[in-house]
Amino acid sequence: MSNTLNQQDSTKNPSNTQEPFNPQSTFKAEIRAHSVVDFFVLETNLPPDFVALLNEEIDKLLAEENVKEKDYSGNLVGQIKNGAQLLLEKDRCEAFHGVYGVAESLAKEYAKRFMMIGSGDAIQQGAVDYVHADCYEAWSVHSFRGDYNPIHDHGNRLDGAMSFVIYTQVPPDMRNKEASNMKNASGWMDGCISFVNGPTSQKAAASFRWPKVLNIIPEVGKMVIFPHWLNHMVYPFDCEGERRSISGNITMMTEEQHQILTSQIMSTEEEVVSAPSQQGAE
Repeated sequence: MSNTLNQQDSTKNPSNTQEPFNPQSTFKAEIRAHSVVDFFVLETNLPPDFVALLNEEIDKLLAEENVKEKDYSGNLVGQIKNGAQLLLEKDRCEAFHGVYGVAESLAKEYAKRFMMIGSGDAIQQGAVDYVHADCYEAWSVHSFRGDYNPIHDHGNRLDGAMSFVIYTQVPPDMRNKEASNMKNASGWMDGCISFVNGPTSQKAAASFRWPKVLNIIPEVGKMVIFPHWLNHMVYPFDCEGERRSISGNITMMTEEQHQILTSQIMSTEEEVVSAPSQQGAE
């Protein structure tokens, strides 16, 4: 009986009796979008009390007679001719130690979010599980009228590396806050930082092109972290006052890389301890 019914159903609705598809008709379709994230940065704000403490400790450093010994400009491309660029050693004070720690924490957060944002493609392209971060250097930048940073990236010790900037002082009249673009010499971006990863175009949106440039306006307490390879530049400003920031670099490591680095440090320390003293040798 079942076979008979099936035969009858197929007779009533044979596939070869369907009407031909009309190209001008409407139909439902599932549409999927695929995008590639070019780059991203993370931004946060530090507590005002922490920023105040940082400025206090940096002021102490600036006031020291041997402050020139901390000059770090030989390692940097910043055209800071009216101010200074000073090495901030981690163990000098708790405030500087805190900068290193915050940088490492935010770097690990960046690595985590990178994997979440590009989970599918990143895994296919050899994603690495970074679980350790080592902020190995930091410096202050004291910019005044006319100082600037040309477009550049940052060096790195391993493939995984991050860089950061923290703003601790910003002149109130550094930029034209009323402007919305840079036309008519508006001063809209004076003293600001631009991250650049490709050509820019005034008609990018009209051409269906994603922007390759990200502009960040400095504000006291703002901290931005980004991959070391991301080109960036800082525009000069034309007003009285100091634009003070702290920058640094961070090495990201897998568990295996961290163990290797730790063993190398321990071996070096053992060699130093066991080496005979040469002081006062005749």
